[in-house]
Amino acid sequence: MQSTKPETSIAQVDRAVWLDLMRCMIRARRIEERLIRLYHQGKIIGGCYTGIGEEAIGAATALAAGTEDLFSPLTRDLTVHLGRGTMTLEVFRHWLGRSTGVTRGRDGNVHHGDPKLGIYPMISHLGAMMSVIVGGVMARRRQGKDSIGISYIGDGATSTGDFHEAVNFAAVFEVPVLFVIENNKFAYSTPVSEQYRCKNLIDRAPGYGIEGHSLDGNDAVSLYLFAKELIADMRRNPRAVMIECDTLRMRGHGEHDDASYVPAELKTKYAARDPIKTARKMLAEAGVASDADIAVIEKEILSEIDAAVQQALCEPAPDAATLMEGIYAAG
Repeated sequence: MQSTKPETSIAQVDRAVWLDLMRCMIRARRIEERLIRLYHQGKIIGGCYTGIGEEAIGAATALAAGTEDLFSPLTRDLTVHLGRGTMTLEVFRHWLGRSTGVTRGRDGNVHHGDPKLGIYPMISHLGAMMSVIVGGVMARRRQGKDSIGISYIGDGATSTGDFHEAVNFAAVFEVPVLFVIENNKFAYSTPVSEQYRCKNLIDRAPGYGIEGHSLDGNDAVSLYLFAKELIADMRRNPRAVMIECDTLRMRGHGEHDDASYVPAELKTKYAARDPIKTARKMLAEAGVASDADIAVIEKEILSEIDAAVQQALCEPAPDAATLMEGIYAAG
């Protein structure tokens, strides 16, 4: 199934939106580059997982949504957090395990969120959040809120029962959730050719009786335009919708993985379609953002990251005396 061309053009969208889109992607890229350095310096405990090369999907969908909407981002969706308002300092507090972080240092990597921003903390990247987002949207709509949900899932996790149950339930009860499949070609090291027999994952949408759209996951500008119109239509006509975004993670599953199983020609192909470079070129050609504009954004973000890292490193780690706090409800 192919996407229809959005009716809105770059020129019809306020310039500030496009600059926010660029900020979101550049901020995520530079933050994750710094996280990689901190990990290899031994300052991040556990794993380090990044979404380098996939920034367009989260940025476009998060910025296209409304204030009452709900999100269930996954491991590589830092742009969803940033697009909804998570501050750079909060990212580093969390990853560096500071007691001032959102999990108070209980979790050092990807299991975080902020309900105030409509972001559910991730339980697992294997589809466990999909039913949570469906239930959350149903609850909000029963409260009279005009909410829709955006649930992100990787190609590998579409093979789980959680995926089937959540999509089927949302389809049957017409829950307005946008299921975003981030098809990065490998479930860890398993290629899509060994995961499923359908030509494209979006071919599954008709089986659930819902519409599906196949999109370029590295084209943030077109993704934003499409998502903006689709989300508005889902408010008018509540229903579940599936989109498949074609992309490729440009590093391994985590920093412990050299991704040697990814063919060099595939990496070269997607490196040429880098989402930040693609958006930058499109906006420059449309007269929206010049190289000088982007250079200013880059400089501001790098200064912001330097300050955030220094502050987070100066803040305390969790006190062992608080280990049992938050485990049991008060009697």
